[in-house]
Parts: sequence; C-alpha cells; structure tokens
Amino acid sequence: MLLSSMNSTIYLKLLKVFLFSFIIILPLRSLCQINNVGLERISAYGKVWGVINYFHPEMGKGKLNGDSLFLKHLSYLPENPSAINFKRSVAGMLGELHDPQISITEKYTSTDEMKLTARKQYAYHLLPGKQLYLALPQTAFAKGLNTDSILRRSPSQKIVVDLRNADLNNDLGLKQYKRFVQPLIAGIIHDMMLLPTERSFFYKGLMRQDFPQDINLFDPDKDGNVDHLQVHNGLRNVSEGAYLLPVDVENYSSYRYCFIINRFTNINSVKAIMALRNRNRCLVVFDGPVPDYLYGTFYYMNLPDGLVAKIRTSEVIYEDGTLGPAPDLVISGQSDTTLHSLSVVSAGNLLKMPIKLKHGHVENTVLVRKPSNKYATNGMPGVNLRLLGLFNFWNTIHFFSPNKNLIALDWDTALLHFIPKFLAADHEDKYFMALMELTASIKDGHAILINTVTGRSPSGFMDGNLPFACDQIDDKVYITSIMPDSAQHAILSQLNYGDELIAIDGLPVRSIINKWEPLLPASNAAGFKRELYATWLTAGAVNSEAKITLVRNGRQKNINLKRINRNDYYNLWGKVIRPVSVPAIFPPVCRILDGNIGYLRMNRIYTNQLDSLANLLRDCKKIIVDARGYPRDGSIGTNLATYIASKTDTVSYDEFPFVTGPNLSKRQMMIDYSVIAPKPNPNLKHQQYYILVDEGNQSQGEWNIIALQGVTKAVTIGRTTAGANGMAVTVTLPGNYTTFFSGFGEYYTDHIPNQKNGVKIDIEVKKTLKAAINGEDDIFNKALSIIKEK
Repeated sequence: MLLSSMNSTIYLKLLKVFLFSFIIILPLRSLCQINNVGLERISAYGKVWGVINYFHPEMGKGKLNGDSLFLKHLSYLPENPSAINFKRSVAGMLGELHDPQISITEKYTSTDEMKLTARKQYAYHLLPGKQLYLALPQTAFAKGLNTDSILRRSPSQKIVVDLRNADLNNDLGLKQYKRFVQPLIAGIIHDMMLLPTERSFFYKGLMRQDFPQDINLFDPDKDGNVDHLQVHNGLRNVSEGAYLLPVDVENYSSYRYCFIINRFTNINSVKAIMALRNRNRCLVVFDGPVPDYLYGTFYYMNLPDGLVAKIRTSEVIYEDGTLGPAPDLVISGQSDTTLHSLSVVSAGNLLKMPIKLKHGHVENTVLVRKPSNKYATNGMPGVNLRLLGLFNFWNTIHFFSPNKNLIALDWDTALLHFIPKFLAADHEDKYFMALMELTASIKDGHAILINTVTGRSPSGFMDGNLPFACDQIDDKVYITSIMPDSAQHAILSQLNYGDELIAIDGLPVRSIINKWEPLLPASNAAGFKRELYATWLTAGAVNSEAKITLVRNGRQKNINLKRINRNDYYNLWGKVIRPVSVPAIFPPVCRILDGNIGYLRMNRIYTNQLDSLANLLRDCKKIIVDARGYPRDGSIGTNLATYIASKTDTVSYDEFPFVTGPNLSKRQMMIDYSVIAPKPNPNLKHQQYYILVDEGNQSQGEWNIIALQGVTKAVTIGRTTAGANGMAVTVTLPGNYTTFFSGFGEYYTDHIPNQKNGVKIDIEVKKTLKAAINGEDDIFNKALSIIKEK
C-alpha cells in the first residue's frame, strides 16, 4: 500500500513536470514545426499586407503606418496559425482601413450571377404623386429613338428617370448615354462638370525605401530636369480624366430628377449621373448590387480556409476633391418593373423631400509614400519583426522586380520555404544566414546584404578572413594571394603561391562552395565567384583558428591559421608582394603607350577631364579603354560616349515595371531609350577602340561599356561581367540590415538583356594560374597583342 502510494506521488510529480515542460515547449515547437496549412495562413497574411501596403489608397494619405499595421494584427499567428487566428488577423488589418467596401468573406459571389430585369420599351407615365415617370432602357434606342422633346412637354417639375437595363450591351448603352443622358445633363449644368476619376498608385519601378524625409521633388538636376527624383523614387500617381460641357440649346435645370439605375446601366451614364449627384442636382436610386467601379478598383484574393479578401486598390475622386456620394437608396434587385415596384415608388417618394446636401471630406490631391522605417531594435529582432522583414522583401520583389522570371525558386510559393527559417532564426547568426539565403534567392548581383553598423557580417560571426585569397582555375582552387599579416608571418611563410586548397577544417573545398551557392547574391557564375573568392570562402569569426589542407607537388600538407579582421584583410590585399616582379597592372589613368597606342582608364577619370584627355589622345589611331572596376564619376560612360560618337544613336533601352495594382497579369513595362548625341569635340572620333572588361564590372560599370559599344565598333576583350544592371533599389530589413535589387531591366538594342548575361564580349580571356600568381594583367596583355598583330 505504501509502495503504491509512493509510486502515485512520483507519478503525479512526473506528470506535473511533463505538463509544465509541454506548456513551455509548445510555443517553441509551434514556431519551428508548423504544418503546411499553418504556413499557408502566415504566408497569406503577409501577402494581404503587401497588397494593402502598396496599393490601398489609405496608405498613400500619410495616416497609417504599414509596418505598425502589420505588427499590430500579426498577434499570436506565428505561434498558433489556426483558422480563427488567421481570420482575426486579416480582418483586423482590413478594419484599420475604415473602408466599408472591403471585406473578408467565406465566399465571393459575383454580381454577374444575380439576374435583374428591366423594361424593354420606352414608357411615359404620371405617378400618383404627380411625378413624371420616364423609362428609357437601352433597347428603346435600337430603332433610333430621339428624346430631345420629351421633357419640354413634361406635366411635372419632378421627374423619375428609369435607366435600368436587362443586360450589358455596349453599343446600345452608348446610344442611351449619347442620345439622352449626355444631352440631358448638359442642359442641367451651367459650367463644365468633371466626371469622377479613379486615383491609384503608379510605380515606375519601386521607390527606394530609404529616400530622405525632406526630399524635394522639384529640385532640378544639372540639366534642369525635375522628373528624375520622381522616377527614381516612384512618387507618382495615375488617374484618368473626362468632363461634360453645358449646352444652351435646352435648359433642363428647372426640373428635379431622381434617376433609377442598375449595374447594367452604361458606365458613362453612371459616372455622369453620380457627378451630377455630387453637385446636389439630382437623386439616385440603385436597383441591385452596386458595381465596384462606382467606388474604385478592388482586388479579390483567395485565401486559405475558403476565405476571400476584397481589397481596394484605387478610389474614385470627384471634381470637388471628395470621394463623392453614395446612391441615396440601394435596394435589392427587383424583378417587378411596374409603376408599383419598390424602385419606382421609392424614387417618387424621394422627390417629395428636399435633396440632402452631400459634403464629403476633401482628400489629398495626390497619393504619397513615406520612407520605410529603419526598424530600430535593441539586439535581435523578435519573431514578428523578422516576419515583417521577410514579407517586405517578398512583396517588393513580387510586385516590382523586372527580373522575377530569372529567380529559380518559385516566388509564389517561396514564403513557405522561408517562413520556417525566419521563425527559427532566434540568434544573430541564424538570422543573418536566413537573410543571406533570402537575398541570394533572387539571383541578382545587386542584392548584397549590408549591416549598417557592422558591415557585411555581424560582429563575432563571419566577420574575419584567413590571410590569403584564392582563384578557381580549371575547376581547382589555388592560393594566388598571401597577405603580409605580420602577426602570422612565420606560418604564412609555409604557404606557396599556386598551392591547391583542398579543405578547411576537414571540409572539402567543393563542399564549401556548394554551401555558399544558395547564400551569395549573384546574377551569374562570374559574380558568384567574385563574391566567393574575394570574401566568403575563408570567412569565419575574427581570431578563430582554421586548419588549412593543401596539396603541393602531389603531397598533402596541413597549416593552422587565424582569421583576421575583414577590413585588415582587404587593406593587406593591396600590399601583397608577388613572387615575380611584373609591370604595374594599371598604367596611369591616361597615357600614350609604345606604338602610339592610347590608354584610358575610364573608371578613374571625371567628366571635367575629358577635354584635356581627348586632346592628349587625338593622334592615337587605336585606343584601349580600360573599363574595369566601378566608376568614380557616375556619368563618365555617357559623357565619354558623347565624345566618341559621330552621330546621334540609341545604344540601349531600359524596361521599368509599370505597376498600378496587384494584378500582375495587367502589369506592363515602360521603356526608356538611352540616346547618345555627339559632342562637337572631334579629338576622339573615328579611332579604333578596345574595351577591357571583367567580373568587377557591375551596374553603372556595365552601362558605361554598353554606352561605348553603342557608339563605336569597339572590340570588347575580357571576362564575363557581373550581369547586374538597372539602378540598385534599397530595401530595408529589421536588425540594421539593408539590401537591394535591380529596379529596371537594361537591354541592348537587339533586345539581349544585360541582366545575368553581362555585357557582350568579342574576345574572351580565361584566367591562368601563372597570371594569377604573378599578378599579370592578362586582359591588358591580350589587348596589346591583338593591336600589335593588326
């Protein structure tokens, strides 16, 4: 009995421990082991937020903060993505917009499924209340009905005008508008009446998320152009415009009108009638469901659990700057078209009462966007902030990247892959690696991840490098630079140039390369290798020790080295002592070489030097333009091309996503052509040019080459460039991180894209181990040999 009691006591204690542990562990398990349905719900929440954040008009009025909206209603969804929590979170976001036209429902029933009836013929009756009832359906105009004289003989000053139609017929609907509605309203108004117009966001590409708070959109550039800031920051709106002018032939303004319309009434008639109602000059009865276009454009999103979200993406603005009136009365669809129907009786009753004046709140004249938050956090961002960053990046790429087709990962389902990683990223190193994989996934060399405080890596994690660098040549990795790190001089003396690197800490080099492939931002293999061998192959924590496995003359050797601070690593790279003394890789920025060959290092000169440089090189028949590296002067390529060009020519074009709503099937591309016009200076025209390029050319560095190629029959010599062009657009991320993406597509005039491909190359120069070890400029040497052969 005692034993049984003791066992019971122990059992109860163990049960309490188990239950307590279960309570503690459950949220952690739910964060990391959410099933696919839960992931779909979290993903859908982020997608709904993206549509609201970028397209709902309320976000353009400066009253709501998109990040706060996201965080406030995410609530417990990451811990418990149940159907109830999901619906509550989405409904909470929509509720913050105070928009009666948007909703989250179990099922969306299209109004096209709801049948309405209407009169088929013209009707003219006096109602019991002495109002004139005038029915003019569109079918009455099939035989050329003309209604100019109808109102002149009206026995009443109060008129019910029934414009309901039984179906949509654009031809008859326009006749109904042109022959009756337009002349009638033109005779009522006394001055020009602007018809309601939709207002929505217009993105030419994406506004960078870190633009200044005090940006002046009317600050001209050096050429007097005030459009450049609006283009580069996406600060534009789009709307349409139409109007009606008064006519003096007939004056119908002395009558009072109540129009009966339905969803089959022609849109021109509806807009004109609602504009007249906005002037308080008529009444409106809407029979049946009101069409969306009366309030704006709406986007319907299918969500998990059979839900559908209806989200506004534009609003209708009236001439007085307000959102305008709603119909005076909306009733359910009527099948009764007699004089005793609810629609007709209600219209007659409305005419017995004075018109209620409609005064709406005057809206902003334009939609604006504010700079993104800097996401200031103390330490690691919490799970909700991490998800905000993930969804901000995903939506940005989804809506605005012109190169989304180059992403290997299915972007529509990419969130299901990344959400678990960001939920589990509860330490700085995990979060950093999740961000690395996210930004690298778009296969864009612009998408470099930067920590604005610590640089490329967090402090204490991946912030150091072993003091040597490598190159991959013929599928093998060789040591080609040994840094003069005085603290490890003795150990480094055991390394030789040309040693083959086999492994680091026992991990084969091929495995290290495979590990970094999904983590480094690159448009192509050339960009990936540049990133890998310049920074990441030997990366690790500062002062951490690593065992290096080498092969020299067929024999394997191990050496232990410590990682040094990355800034020191970069600085020491410029002080590397080569085993063989060779001429300087780069001659001065401009000089005349033996054989009267001109040399110009484009990315180290400035536009204001071009006159003097052109004068220096004027007698050179052949000129090498060394375009390698990133330019110090952002306009040097364009300006140099104007000196070289002998006629005006188009050298390339840019494609910008033209985005006015979330429906990407309606997205178009706007094209801007890059035209070079010649400068009168004759000194650089008609020479033969040789352009040097390599993997260090990216973005502006690639455009410069394209500009030169477009104005001269140059020979381009070198290696594949990085293939990342088109304005680096900033995306901010929590935890002091920033990344970028290519905001527009750059194309040659023959429609070949620069993105991923790099610039066109006529003569390829492959790396050799000898040149890499000795620091020889094999591309420059190849150009000289080609010139001397001719």
